[in-house]
Amino acid sequence: MNISGNELQMMVLKACRGVGIPVAQAKDVARAVAASPESLEALLLHLAQPLQEVNFDFSKGLKIKKICLLRDFSTCVDAIQSETVPVVIKSQLSDPLLVAMAALHGINVATSGADLMLTKGSAKTLSFSKRSNVDLNNWTVLCNYAALTYVPETEASRLGGAGAGLTDND
Repeated sequence: MNISGNELQMMVLKACRGVGIPVAQAKDVARAVAASPESLEALLLHLAQPLQEVNFDFSKGLKIKKICLLRDFSTCVDAIQSETVPVVIKSQLSDPLLVAMAALHGINVATSGADLMLTKGSAKTLSFSKRSNVDLNNWTVLCNYAALTYVPETEASRLGGAGAGLTDND
C-alpha cells in the first residue's frame, strides 16, 4: 500500500496517543517513522507493550532499566544534550525504531554486551519520504491503535457535542 509521508506521520502520532504516549513524545516517534518507514514494524511491537514503570539512575551518567522507548527516549536525548554521560539503556536490543529515533536527534547507538550505549553524534539532516510502501496488515494494526483516540459513537457522546449530528450543517 502506497501512502504519503504525512499520512504515515499523522497515523503514527494518533496510534501513539491511542496507547497513552504523551503528545511531545508521540510527535518525536511519528517524525522518526516518517523519516524511516522501515521502522514501522518495530513500532508496532512497541505499541503492543504495556506501559510500565521505568527505572532511571542518574548516579553515574544515566542508566535506564525497563525503558518504554516510545515514552522515555526523550529523557535519553535530554541527558545527552546536557552532557550527562554515559547514557546506558540496560538489557535493550537495538531495533530499527530506536536507530531511527536516535538518528533524528544526531545520537550514536552502540552495543555493549546486553546494553545499549548512546552518545552524541553529528547532527544529520534526515530526508523525509514523500511516499512510502507500507504492508497492508501493518497499516491495519496501526489504524486500530489510532482508533483508540476516537470518541465512542453513543447517544451520550452526541449529547456532549461529539459528531456532526443529523446533518453536517448543525
